[in-house]
Amino acid sequence: MTDAPFSILLDASRAADHVPDRTPVLDLPPGFGAVEAADALESLFVTDRELHEVALGVGGEIVGVTTRTYLDSLGRAVLRSLGDGDGATLPGESLRYEILRYRCSTCGAEERRIHVDERSAPVCPNGHGALEPTP
Repeated sequence: MTDAPFSILLDASRAADHVPDRTPVLDLPPGFGAVEAADALESLFVTDRELHEVALGVGGEIVGVTTRTYLDSLGRAVLRSLGDGDGATLPGESLRYEILRYRCSTCGAEERRIHVDERSAPVCPNGHGALEPTP
């Protein structure tokens, strides 16, 4: 499924209906907009230099896949927030979002989130139970 509000952030050459098992998922809360998603993706790629692709989820549903290369090809203007050009924002890691990382100790499935509601803690998509926080 490709969600129209996020289509500019998604790499159309990557199929959303077949995400490889080892592809990390950035799951955003329901109601998240494309601008906030762009900020979260930028924060993710800045803080995790070895990550090259991520499946984007909203409320537990995958909306598509994006890659570092694809987002870089759009130009820096796409991955900026309102007010970033006013000189009040310093370069470097985002101060708006802290990316939380989770991993399955059995199969290695990974998920990234910007928040965790205790009622919906991340679980392994392969049925191995709760994912464990990683540094």
